[in-house]
Amino acid sequence: MTLKKEKELLAITFVMIVFLFFPTAQTHGGENVSWKIFKDKNDVFTIKYPSNWAFAKYQEDSSEPINIYFYYQGRSSLAELALYAEQSLFTNSSDLVSSYPVYLQNHPNYKVLQTTQCGKFFINNMTACDTIVTYKDTRLEDEPIVKHQIIGNIDENGVEYIIEYFVTEDLHDHYLPVAKEMIRSFNITGNPESSDSDSESTPNTEESPNLPPLTEPPTIGKI
Repeated sequence: MTLKKEKELLAITFVMIVFLFFPTAQTHGGENVSWKIFKDKNDVFTIKYPSNWAFAKYQEDSSEPINIYFYYQGRSSLAELALYAEQSLFTNSSDLVSSYPVYLQNHPNYKVLQTTQCGKFFINNMTACDTIVTYKDTRLEDEPIVKHQIIGNIDENGVEYIIEYFVTEDLHDHYLPVAKEMIRSFNITGNPESSDSDSESTPNTEESPNLPPLTEPPTIGKI
């Protein structure tokens, strides 16, 4: 396993621990939820996110120019969408995406639900490839089965963009429209390779019109 992948898996573990033991971002479905626009401080990218989701750096010590995750924790639900970018070692998006599940296959109950396919998603108006795997995540309380979707592409400058949608299996379809809208809205506004990766990002609270509220499922099991 490469150092980069080890750090990514450790980062996911840290994020899950934060969710389970420090639920400071909890917002319940009864509250009015709308869309907000996140604008990167260095004007590298913008993305929509629901007002009851929080965000943070994916890895504090990362050198990646885009390095952020958005997450929701309700009374008993959990969902995350992470995105990052860097100069790619791959020459095509299919090989890039297919490489990611290799580092998850040792988890219990690992199964490939969808082999890598291309054309269903677009990242920054470019065709992306995606794959879906499930596994029992032993790092989480009660060791739930999670569904992990990896979506990625490589632009004309050789920069790879990866978006990971991570959620407990029973909630995947419920939050998928949220994830799709976030992916659709992701827009590169500057050069990722020339950004200052150590600077912090701040949200623009401008709300997008004509979008429905997003709430927690009415009945879901314990995570």
